[in-house]
Amino acid sequence: MDNSNKFIFDLSPEYFSFPNPNVDEILEKTKKLKKIIKEPFRKNISAGKNTYIYDAHTYHTKVPPEGIKELIEYYTEPGDVVLDPFCGSGMTGFAATSIGRKTILIDLSPAATFIAYNMNTPIDSIMYAEKIRQILIEAESLEKKLYTTQCRKCGNETPILYMVWSYAMLCSHCKKEFVLWDVARDEKDTPKESKIKSEFDCPHCKEHLIKKRLKRTKIYPVTVGYKCCTKGPKEEVYPVNDYDLAKLKELDQQGVPQNLFYPKNKFPEGINTRQPINAGITTIDKAYTQRALWAMAYLWDKANSIEDQKLRLKLLFTITSLYKRVTVFSEFRFWGGSGNTANFNVPAIMNEQNVFKVFQRKARTIELYFEDESKSLFFQNMNEVNRDIRISTQSACHLHQIPDKSIDYVFTDPPFGGNINYSEMNFLWESWLQSHTDNTEEAIVNRVQNKSETDYAELLTSAFLEIHRVLKDGAWFTVMFHNSSAKIWKSLQLAIAKAGFEINGSQTFDKKHGTFKQFVAENAVGYDLVLHCRKSTIAQKPIKRIINKNEIKAFIQSELSNSETYKVEYLHVNRKSEFDYRKLYSKWLMEFIDKEVISADFSQFKKIADEILKNHEKDYQFETS
Repeated sequence: MDNSNKFIFDLSPEYFSFPNPNVDEILEKTKKLKKIIKEPFRKNISAGKNTYIYDAHTYHTKVPPEGIKELIEYYTEPGDVVLDPFCGSGMTGFAATSIGRKTILIDLSPAATFIAYNMNTPIDSIMYAEKIRQILIEAESLEKKLYTTQCRKCGNETPILYMVWSYAMLCSHCKKEFVLWDVARDEKDTPKESKIKSEFDCPHCKEHLIKKRLKRTKIYPVTVGYKCCTKGPKEEVYPVNDYDLAKLKELDQQGVPQNLFYPKNKFPEGINTRQPINAGITTIDKAYTQRALWAMAYLWDKANSIEDQKLRLKLLFTITSLYKRVTVFSEFRFWGGSGNTANFNVPAIMNEQNVFKVFQRKARTIELYFEDESKSLFFQNMNEVNRDIRISTQSACHLHQIPDKSIDYVFTDPPFGGNINYSEMNFLWESWLQSHTDNTEEAIVNRVQNKSETDYAELLTSAFLEIHRVLKDGAWFTVMFHNSSAKIWKSLQLAIAKAGFEINGSQTFDKKHGTFKQFVAENAVGYDLVLHCRKSTIAQKPIKRIINKNEIKAFIQSELSNSETYKVEYLHVNRKSEFDYRKLYSKWLMEFIDKEVISADFSQFKKIADEILKNHEKDYQFETS
């Protein structure tokens, strides 16, 4: 293998995988605002995730563009320039350019700017779909080789949809091995009721065991899903048989052909990479089963051989959209699908999906996005969308190509402290692209990078000072944020003040469908806060007054007059309705962030709320902790 896949793209003038020298081309000469806004945006913001643009490609903490669009319309006029210096997947660009604003998108991560470029430059859906169809036809023989099982009813060979793999565990009492799938599986009449038990008895010595305390040994294939003889949408599910085991052994012996590129990059030491490394998944290629790696390498080779660069990028973009779904990090869930949460958790029971089927499904979603965009005014008489956009891969702390007082509005959602380690989580994408983040100025809290809350505040301040420099006088800067730590909120408040901004208004952003982690994790805050900051010519002093416990109690008691507002339901699991502490915490933040130093972590705030709720338990029709 060689480095021929090295990802260095110069799609002048729109996009560079390094600092874009052409960003100033879309800037106007005037340093004055066309639209003077004296009051912050005050309406509630609500935007769903179920749109083609949102579903086209996964990314961490993606913001639904319809909500961003409302803010851009309020703060700017057509032709104005919008900047997002922590652009991630580029949703700000889509929101802005779809209503006739010019956009500059910047991110430190090559993976982020690669995704942002492809999100913001749809091509002709028919041309794209035809190329996808051609690739899948050419891949038919390989798919049959890699993903075939034997129908248990008719005996014919049939394509595998997925295979479930389970680790074996050692009993902590008798030291005997057992396969977790055989012991912990608790299947009910409906997927919503089914689960993998966290506690169970050893099948050998009958002692009670707790799953998370057990030592794993080896992973085994246990179940295969396919469709052959049955009618209707439901697939057949059977234990693996000798045919399946022989197929897996044969593929392991053959290995991926040497002429196909696949990354062997070593996972770096990090917060999120520690678990795969400890599980023996030390390099990127080990994050895939043998056949998944073969299928990925084949698709990558096919996409990379396309001469038309823009089409080639869209096909590579389609492959990167598979992300963790086709890796050993894909956890089995009875209700189907696979999560793309921002960690490299190695599940005890893994769902290995047919890479070609996942590629086909994701390509269809992307095709629908392209097709939807083809109806746009921007798409008339062209094969691609024409938008005023510049995308650059660089640090938000040094916006050297952007002149002073040249930007009309900034919307961004910077890293939320230590919530997500972007350079670590993007390492999977960037290893395929063969271009990695320089994390020197990555604004996060990360002990492996030796970055504390103080370092995080300094990096945020540096980025916010650049935003202050490039914004026109009187212009607005909107920052979207959430965290469960009071220290991180203090860091944000300090950075905003030191950079010369004042918070003039705030509200929560309702994304309608929270992540599963936000509904079940103890310290996950499920509602983003939108802060509207005004550029000030007067140096801002950091807020010093600290709100006390009695004031927090008074706020909570006043909010409980409408307790139904704080009721959370669970969609995918059979779980009673509960009190939504996260929403209440976000409301408290919204009320006080521009007046007081945030003094309570989510866990501390929740404890105070619990004291009040337990004294009035009979008044509520849902469970508290």
